[in-house]
Amino acid sequence: MTPVLDEEEIGILECIKDVQTDRGFHIRDIIKKAKAGYGISRSTVYEIVGYLEFHGLIKTNSSGYRELDEMQAYSVMCPECDREIPGDDYVNEKGRGVCEDCYIEAHQKIKFADPVAVRSKKLFRKQHGFEGTEGLTELQKELYDFILTEGGATPDKISKLFGLKPQETSNQLALLRHCELVKLRKMGEEIYVVPYDS
Repeated sequence: MTPVLDEEEIGILECIKDVQTDRGFHIRDIIKKAKAGYGISRSTVYEIVGYLEFHGLIKTNSSGYRELDEMQAYSVMCPECDREIPGDDYVNEKGRGVCEDCYIEAHQKIKFADPVAVRSKKLFRKQHGFEGTEGLTELQKELYDFILTEGGATPDKISKLFGLKPQETSNQLALLRHCELVKLRKMGEEIYVVPYDS
C-alpha cells in the first residue's frame, strides 16, 4: 500500500533531500535541519524516519548509510484542496506539499486597484479599438453582464454562482477593473462589485 505523507513527514523528506549526499545521509543532519527549518523535535524526527523506513522510502545502502529510495512510491495530501497526489507531483511550498494547481493559484494574484495595470489596459484597449466588453473572454463578459444586470454583487456570490474559486473570481474581477468596467463599493457591511459608471 502506498503511504500518504502529512505535512511533518513532507518536511522531513525535504530535509533528507537537502542533506543527502551520494553516500547517503546521517540522521543528526536531519535533526539539525528539521529543528531549524520546521521546528520539529528530535524525537519526532526519529519517529518519522522510522515510519519512512517501515514504508520503504528510506533504505540502508551498502556503506551502512541511510538514503532515500527514489523508486519507492508515496502520495501527498494537498492541504489546500484535500486531493491526494503522487509524491513526485507535489510542489514544496515552505515545507508543505501542495498540488501544482493550488501552487499556481496562490501565486497568480492580480491586484484589483493597480494604477499601472489600469493605464496599461486602457492604452492596449485604445490601440486595438476595443470598447465595452470587446476583447474580453466569454467568462469576463458573463461576469460583467451579471454585475450590470444585478447592479452589483459580492465577490462571494459571484464565486458561488459561477462555480469559481475565490482567487479566480478575484483575478477576473481585477481584469474587469483594469478595463474600468467595474469597481468596488461598500454597502452596509458588505463590499460589492458594481458597474464602473454607477
